[in-house]
Amino acid sequence: METTKESKKHIKRLLGGAGLNIINLCIWVIIGLVLTPFLVKTLGLRHYGINEIIGTFIGCFMLLDLGIDSAVSRFFTLHYSRGEKRDCLEIANTAFFLFLLFGVVGAVIIILSAVAIYFIYPDMEDRLLFFHVMLINGVAFGLNFITKIFFGVVNGTMKQHLTGTRDVFIRLLGTFLTFVVVYFGGRLYAISFVNFGIVIFNIFLMYRLAKIAFPEFMISLLLFNVKLIRKLFSFAFGTFVVFVGDTVATRGGIFVIGAMLSVSAVTPFVAISVKLCELYSALMSTIAGGWLMSWLTYLYANDEKDLIDESMALAYKICTYSSSFMFFGIVVWSPDFIVRWMGEDFLIAYDSLIIIAAEHWIIFAHAPNTKFLFAVAKHHFLAYCNFVAAFIQIGLMIIFIKLGWGITGVALGYFLTSIPVRGIIIPIYVAQIRKINLFKYYSNIISYMLVASLGFVIPYIISQQILKPDYKILLLTGLLSAICYSIFILFFGFNKTEKEKIKNLILKK
Repeated sequence: METTKESKKHIKRLLGGAGLNIINLCIWVIIGLVLTPFLVKTLGLRHYGINEIIGTFIGCFMLLDLGIDSAVSRFFTLHYSRGEKRDCLEIANTAFFLFLLFGVVGAVIIILSAVAIYFIYPDMEDRLLFFHVMLINGVAFGLNFITKIFFGVVNGTMKQHLTGTRDVFIRLLGTFLTFVVVYFGGRLYAISFVNFGIVIFNIFLMYRLAKIAFPEFMISLLLFNVKLIRKLFSFAFGTFVVFVGDTVATRGGIFVIGAMLSVSAVTPFVAISVKLCELYSALMSTIAGGWLMSWLTYLYANDEKDLIDESMALAYKICTYSSSFMFFGIVVWSPDFIVRWMGEDFLIAYDSLIIIAAEHWIIFAHAPNTKFLFAVAKHHFLAYCNFVAAFIQIGLMIIFIKLGWGITGVALGYFLTSIPVRGIIIPIYVAQIRKINLFKYYSNIISYMLVASLGFVIPYIISQQILKPDYKILLLTGLLSAICYSIFILFFGFNKTEKEKIKNLILKK
């Protein structure tokens, strides 16, 4: 078992990565404020919608990794924690050649899909543009797939601060180049070539980071271990099914809207409901994302059961308080933000935004459960529930649109299927594994939400007094509200011991 000193070193690195993710998130927000309305105005509703549909379609092929990436991170962390470097190298190389195969298969399927669409729909508007953009992005997809192993190595060594730094740099570079080419007259072709160039650069960058994180890392066919394939797939299958469910859930609505309403209707739904809730998800992933799973995996590998319980207890509180504040912000501030950001016409997506945000509020309060299941390799039940719920969700979306509920019906499809799984079924399952009292669990979550609700009083008063569609006022409102809410939660949301732990984490003692 590793020493307390080494444990502190690992948690510092993980939190350092989370801090960089916060910086990356702030950059993403600023970029979204500037780039999204610029692209919608420059490309037009139709071409922006085409770009989103193509991106969504290609993104679905991330399913081809079959969940191997999460398996790599978990097993790499387990062996790395035990000092088993040879096992680490075999895990990495076995996965690398699998990813190489998956990338080639994905690129071929995307290219063949582009060819099929081109010839099956000869009268389709912008047919040639659609064809070329899919070809370029298809090849880029295949090349980018191999970087998954580099991320697995870096995250497996619990050095998320390296990938966090990379995320910040790549996002800034990609945004700058996209803005430049579009500003000087480039359209979807130019954006596609920018993405392709970023992919090539990212391959070399991530390989270098993998070498920094794990100097012994190398690519060699001799380190490919056929016996490990079954081990990887045994863990990965559940992750794959979870990812299928999540992909169908998050991207299915876009296809349903495009098919049953119009391509133009995709734009307000994506720009408002999807992108703002992506911000919500990104914030929560920073607070309780990959770093928490790595930490719990590390504790599990070293049989630190008491510390797992302590970490989970604190994580539930932090997730509930954070998720509650984000939901409050979307409900209260988003109308003025939408008007200033995209214009009054985009308020059509406000109702769907609130519904999806409400779903996020509840499921992220329970977020530590999913991280725990992955850390202890008991995530298969989550996978099956997600998978079934995702297809029920698509059915509900179709029914609600036929009833005339439009994009609001799509959002209801999200809500009515996610809540029973993440808010009821999974907590019951985790409570059985951890042998904790389910009534006490829900009592705690509800009490945290009530405390959070009391913390909204002053932020709501501030918002009512000064809020208006102006970026400076919106920023000031958010800042003042966050300060007041944080002070309230710090005093009334945590006990003395928890406050001391949070203080030490912040000060990195």
